[in-house]
Amino acid sequence: MSLLPRDVLAALEHVVADLQKVGEDLEPASLRGAVRHYIETPGKLLRPILLLTFSYSLDRRSLMDPRIIQAATIVELLHVVSLLQDDVMDKHDERRGVKTPRILYGDDRSIIASDWLIAESIKRAVRLGPEVVEYLADVAQRLSRGQALDLDGEREKAAELKTAPLIEATLVLPTILLGRREMIELARRLGRSLGVLYQYSDDMSDEGVKRGAVNEYATETRSILAKMRSIVGEALAPFEKLIDSLVKKALEGTLTIARNFIS
Repeated sequence: MSLLPRDVLAALEHVVADLQKVGEDLEPASLRGAVRHYIETPGKLLRPILLLTFSYSLDRRSLMDPRIIQAATIVELLHVVSLLQDDVMDKHDERRGVKTPRILYGDDRSIIASDWLIAESIKRAVRLGPEVVEYLADVAQRLSRGQALDLDGEREKAAELKTAPLIEATLVLPTILLGRREMIELARRLGRSLGVLYQYSDDMSDEGVKRGAVNEYATETRSILAKMRSIVGEALAPFEKLIDSLVKKALEGTLTIARNFIS
């Protein structure tokens, strides 16, 4: 049985179809291959799933809004950017058992592909308005700082910036687009907490990070979610169900290695 409502699954199909069109006619072929590599070999699609489920919980009609579908596509494109750059910086030869773009096309083309995808994301964000563009620019700058801190060996500081800003964006963008401004600060806090939880869970599975850090952010995530419930009410239930599943996986140490978040 799916964790996600049928309407969310249908909207996710629209996002996937939108992603499949990205760079499909791009030349030269080597750049097209690097740009489309992670689009053609998608991961768990956590970021679009979070954005769509939260939007649905705020307004059941929101998934009919093309701006929400566009926002979900953008957050996944920016995630692909981070994968391309992370592959080069950490010299990954494989990801999910598949050769990375840096191995198939070279480091140079991987970086150029990430530049192209940033530009594509900006073009799409412009259609959503200047506030969205400015917000996503801030997200991108924070992600850059997180990567730099990680390279500097500042793991604790990097945890709050390497993953969390884009997770935060999946919750803040719906509040902007749907006019739910009373929710923006809670959305920021929940996104940050969930993003740090995701990063610590990833580090725990890879590097043996202390479980106490994971427990701390799991508790914080649940506390913020409860405050959000007091505002949104029963309508938040689909999103609560998803977050509860993510928190449980984090505590088990299986969050970042789970194959999907749909079932």
